Amino acid sequence: FAMIGDAFKRPVVLLVGLGFPKALYTPMDALQMLNELPPSSHGPAHTAAIKACRAAIEGNVDAETVRDVVEAYAKARGLLEPIALYAIAARQGLLGA
Repeated sequence: FAMIGDAFKRPVVLLVGLGFPKALYTPMDALQMLNELPPSSHGPAHTAAIKACRAAIEGNVDAETVRDVVEAYAKARGLLEPIALYAIAARQGLLGA
């Protein structure tokens, strides 16, 4: 099961602000992003994603389960980075090592 330092196998890449890619590597990254979203982005799926992140941080859920929940939320909200831009983010070093 996940611990605070457990990372996703692949980051979830979102479009934030004016369309800049932001990579989420861990449940903690995802929780921080979810907490920063405006109330207009909240709802049952947002709450479920936050609960999944917290469960992973507490070691009760694996990181990949959280990744799936966060990715589904982001896709539903139109925040998920299109796959074509994923390569651009990688080339620009936005995805880390």
